[in-house]
Amino acid sequence: MIRTLRNLLTDTKGNTLAIFAAALVPLVAMIGSGLDLSFAYMARAKLQNACDAAVLAGRQSMDGNFWKEANEAEARKFFNFNFPNGTMGAQSVDFTVGKDPEDNAQILGVAKANIPTALMHIFGFDHIPLEANCDAKRDLGHNDVVLVLDVTGSMANAPSSGGGTKIARLQQGALGLYRALMNEENGSITRFGIVPYSHTVNVGASLADSDIRNESDYVGQWQYAMWTRGSGWASYYAARKPSSGWADDDHYIDNGSYYYAPRWRDRYGSDRGYVQATDSTWGSKSNFRSSGGCIEERPSYGNAADPIAIKTSITLNDVDMRASGDTQPELQFGRYDPNIQNRENQTGCPSPAIRLRQFASESSFKNDGVLKATANVTGGTYHDVGMLWGLRFISQTGFFNNTSKIDDVAVDQHIVFMTDGMLDTDKGDGSHNLYTAHGLEFFQDRTKGTGTNRAAHIERFRSACNLAKSMGVTVWVIALDVTDTDDVRPCATTASHFYTSDGSDLEEIFENIGRGIGNLRLTR
Repeated sequence: MIRTLRNLLTDTKGNTLAIFAAALVPLVAMIGSGLDLSFAYMARAKLQNACDAAVLAGRQSMDGNFWKEANEAEARKFFNFNFPNGTMGAQSVDFTVGKDPEDNAQILGVAKANIPTALMHIFGFDHIPLEANCDAKRDLGHNDVVLVLDVTGSMANAPSSGGGTKIARLQQGALGLYRALMNEENGSITRFGIVPYSHTVNVGASLADSDIRNESDYVGQWQYAMWTRGSGWASYYAARKPSSGWADDDHYIDNGSYYYAPRWRDRYGSDRGYVQATDSTWGSKSNFRSSGGCIEERPSYGNAADPIAIKTSITLNDVDMRASGDTQPELQFGRYDPNIQNRENQTGCPSPAIRLRQFASESSFKNDGVLKATANVTGGTYHDVGMLWGLRFISQTGFFNNTSKIDDVAVDQHIVFMTDGMLDTDKGDGSHNLYTAHGLEFFQDRTKGTGTNRAAHIERFRSACNLAKSMGVTVWVIALDVTDTDDVRPCATTASHFYTSDGSDLEEIFENIGRGIGNLRLTR
C-alpha cells in the first residue's frame, strides 16, 4: 500500500490536463473581460456620440440663451436617433440635459446605460455601467447684421398662404432674428442695421452735407418765360414749381431787351440744365438730410459727374469712397425730388434706413427699428439698389467707420436680404416712367450695359452679392412667396443660406438664421 501511494505521488502522467483545468477559470475571466470590455468600449463611443449630437442640436435650437421644453425635446430627439432603443443590447438607458447653472450660454448633458456582459456574468458581473458627459456652447462673438428689406408695393398684399399682409408678416417675423441673437450674458454684442428698399432708398439722414450734390440734373422743363420789348410776356412749357417769378438759380436775367428764365428739357431737347440744392423741395442740403430724404445714385467710381453713368459691375470703391465736398460731385448723391422731376408716371420713397446700432430690448427692436423702417410700402423692386446700400451700411472700411473689433474680438458681418418678388425695374422704353434711384431710365439713360434694362440691373445685383462675399460678409436670402427664385437664389452665400417662405413660417426662418450666426462647439 505504501509503495502504491509513493508511486502515485511521483507519477506525472496527466499533469497537463490538470494544469489546464486549473488555469481555465482565470483564462476565461481574462478573455471574457477583454471581450466584454471591448464591447462596452464600442457602446460607450456610440453613447458619447449620441450625447454630443444631442447637446449640439439642443443648443442650436435655442433662441439666445433661452432654454425651453422645445429645446429639450430637440436634444432628446437627436439622442434617440443616434442611440435608439436596443443599441448593442443597452439597458436602463437614461439621458438628462439642461442649461448649465453657472453659464447660461452652455447646456450640459449626461447619458447613462448598462451593457450586459457575455462572459463575465459567470463571475457575478451581469452588466457594465457606462456614462458619457457632454457640453455645448454657442460662441456668437460680436455680430453686425444688416437687414435689407423689400418694402415694394406688393408687400401690402396678403401672401398665398392667406392671413395678414406680407409686410405685417415681415414685421412680426423679424423679431425672431433678434431673439435668436441676444446673448449679452456671455459678452456677445449684436448691432442691427435696416435698409428698406424699393426703387430707391431713404438714406439722407445717415449722410453728411458733403455727400449730397449741390447741383442735380432733372428731366423735363421748368417755366420758360421771355419778355420782349413791344411784345410782352410769352410763356412756354408749364412750370411744375414754382409757378412764377423764378429764373436761373435765384434771379431774373435782364439784358435790357428781354427777361427770360432758362428752360430744362429732356434728352431730346437742346438744353440740359441744373438746379442747386437751394432750389430743391428742401431748400438746403441740411434740410434734405434732416427730413431723411431718398437719393439718386451717383456715377460708378471713375466716371465723371455728368452725364451720370452707372455700370453693371460694383466695386469696393463704389461702396466705400466718399466725397470730401462739392469739389467731388462724381462721389456725391443726388436728391430724389418728385416735385422737381418731370415726365414720371410713378414715384415713391421708403422710410428712412437705420444705421448699425444696438437695441436694448425686443420691444425697442420692433418699435424703433423694424416698424419704423418698414412703415412706407411703395414702388418697384430694384434689388441692386437695396443690396448696394446694405453693403455701404455694413462695410468696415467705408462711410460709417464700423469697427471691425470690439474688445479685441472680431465682429462677424451678415446681410439678411428679404424680397417678395423678382427684380422689377422700369423697362426703360418710355412706356411707363418710374422715377428711381437711377433717375428716369428712358430719358436719362444712366444704367449702362447690354440687353434689357432689367438684365442690366440683375447683373448689377449679382455683382453686389459677389462683392459682399469677397468682403467676408455672409449673405442670407429669404424669398417670400416667390415662385421664380432664379434672380435671388445665387446671392446667398451657400444653398443653406437660402430660404423660401409662404409667409406662415417667416418668424421661424428668421429664428433659424439667427441660430445659424455664430460658432457652435462642444466644450469638452
